[in-house]
Amino acid sequence: MRNEDLFKLLAGNTPLRLELKETLDGMIKREVYAKNQIILSPGQVSNRTWFIEKGAAMGYVYKDDKKVPYWFWNESDIVLNVHSFFKQAPSETYIELLEPSILLSISHEYVMQLVDRFPETNGYIQSILEDYQKKSEQRILALACSAEEHYRMLMKTTPALFRKASVESIAAYLGISRKTLNRIRAKNLRN
Repeated sequence: MRNEDLFKLLAGNTPLRLELKETLDGMIKREVYAKNQIILSPGQVSNRTWFIEKGAAMGYVYKDDKKVPYWFWNESDIVLNVHSFFKQAPSETYIELLEPSILLSISHEYVMQLVDRFPETNGYIQSILEDYQKKSEQRILALACSAEEHYRMLMKTTPALFRKASVESIAAYLGISRKTLNRIRAKNLRN
């Protein structure tokens, strides 16, 4: 089975049951996308969730005709618009790929079939949602920090982001100007 990285992420310390693994393997679709391809737009219902095998993605909204990122995903992350996917409601945000990417995807319909057939699937979904909640809380707490502290946290937790996202996107994510970001970067390089 070629989806082992995803299976390891889902299962944690306990391997997935063979029957669940085989069923899930048959439901997963491998997709190749180009850089800057948008995989979810406002008004669109998220009928799929993705696992980044290779690549990176950014969730954002438009404000004053500028992209304002709210989330970044890297390799081995699950890309998910939680509300749109689980409630099957229209998205309010965009998800765009930052580089050529290979994604593993599964449809909402298949996830619901897994929940019905394999009760332990609920535990895996709960774990994913808890991880999203933790990251959301960290994002909120980071807003209470100075821009420089937030920058250093971002460098520590997701250094690959600085190779994949544009300076404008990182500055917008931090809530600062590009000029301020460049000043912070220069200062941190000196230290």
